[in-house]
Amino acid sequence: MSEPQDFIPAAPAAELVAQAAVEDITPILEERAAALSRSSEDAESGETIGMVVLVVGDERYAVEVQDVQEIEPLDKVTPIPGTPAFWTGVVNLRGSMYPVLDIERYLGLPASEGVEHPKVALVSRAGLSVGLLVDEVAEIRKVRSSEIGPPVADGSSKAEVVRGVTPDMLSVLDLEALLSDPALVVDDESA
Repeated sequence: MSEPQDFIPAAPAAELVAQAAVEDITPILEERAAALSRSSEDAESGETIGMVVLVVGDERYAVEVQDVQEIEPLDKVTPIPGTPAFWTGVVNLRGSMYPVLDIERYLGLPASEGVEHPKVALVSRAGLSVGLLVDEVAEIRKVRSSEIGPPVADGSSKAEVVRGVTPDMLSVLDLEALLSDPALVVDDESA
């Protein structure tokens, strides 16, 4: 038997293909490693704020965890005649009565379809406690304060109650501005 003169061993060809694949993927892996390194450095630097993410229609809003007392399913709300439409009524939570603000109506958002199991997020700031009517509570997460950009100017009359927006379009509510809004006050003359 004679050996073919043009015989090329298979191993070096396979090694060349493997080496080319490593060279193609190396920049991608280096970029990923750098990104992971940056994110851990960023997480260590800068103040983070715990946020409760509230879903209202197609929008997502966040309030600071420290301002949320409890979240309950909305079982029964008692309407109060003569109040503005954004006041849903009052709710009894653990033996105390709290007004419930329909955040969707208050912010002038388009009406969403009826939600089967709405929730009440009881929030407190500056000595006031109010239930916020929301579709659901999506999550609790941390947000770096440096990530909160200026609010989006949408021409809304209630834009001052939005403190800012995160890169993933989460609107952070300013509860102090919200709860001090004079439009929320119901006086005897308007009833």
